[in-house]
Amino acid sequence: MPVSGKEDSALWAAFTSPEVAAAVITLVGALLAAYWGGRAGGRGAVAAAQAQNRGMAGQAAIDARRAVYAEFARDARALADGVHQYVMVPGPDVYADTAAYSQVLDRARWSYDVVAIEGPRSVRDAAKEFIDQAVACRGNGSWYSSAVAAFNKLEALRRTDESHQIEAALAVEQQLAQIRRTAWLLPPSWRARARAWAGDASSDLRAHWQAERDRSPNEAPAYEDLAALVELITVDGNPATPLSAALQAGYLSNQDVSKIVMYVVTWAEEEDPRNRVLRGLMPMRAALDEFVKKANRTLHPEESDEDYGGS
Repeated sequence: MPVSGKEDSALWAAFTSPEVAAAVITLVGALLAAYWGGRAGGRGAVAAAQAQNRGMAGQAAIDARRAVYAEFARDARALADGVHQYVMVPGPDVYADTAAYSQVLDRARWSYDVVAIEGPRSVRDAAKEFIDQAVACRGNGSWYSSAVAAFNKLEALRRTDESHQIEAALAVEQQLAQIRRTAWLLPPSWRARARAWAGDASSDLRAHWQAERDRSPNEAPAYEDLAALVELITVDGNPATPLSAALQAGYLSNQDVSKIVMYVVTWAEEEDPRNRVLRGLMPMRAALDEFVKKANRTLHPEESDEDYGGS
């Protein structure tokens, strides 16, 4: 049905009225707001998901490092204990001791390789320092392991239930204390000379002393002190000493007696020479503690140095 001019004018007037225009603007604004709001919400959701994924990946990396560090720490502890066992409690079979040490060293080296892959550099360097110190401590300590074994054998005599073995051990310890007190009176270089002259019963001790005194008059001890030490540490031809008696009874071997005398005379300032050997293992333990500290800093960067005992 055709629209009359009058109705057309009325319809146009309705569409162009301020009320209708305001409604249209409001509607368009709402549609645009919904559209752009939807896009912004989508971007926010994507960003949140990305942040969550990064967090999960970061936590996974931390968990992986924690497992690697824990494995190395376990193997490193076993290596440190193995070095201590090799040096301080050597067994009668040196080949078995060496094989056991090599086994724990190989495990620690394998664990180190994984630490080197995971990083970071501070932890990798700390792990390598521990391996280096363990190898060095074992190498240095191996020079003393036979002497430590001799002292361990003497201590085992003292702890036995056999009264005659206990008496023999106590008598030897009294002799060693006397040797130590006498050796204190001599400079270190003269202690070595006394050991050499004690092993040569046919030598003229006074002639040796006079010759060395003439070369170094300021360092020479009194002849009586030198002679007293030589007599105390002479085993062959002097069966009255407790060391000789322990040797004759089979409690100690010739090597045991030689090692015990050598270290008591050389390290006369030490009540127990094993303490000096034990202190030689401290750098290895310190290096392991440093690795643990570096690993903790990497896994827990939010914590302060005080939490790890740092300065």
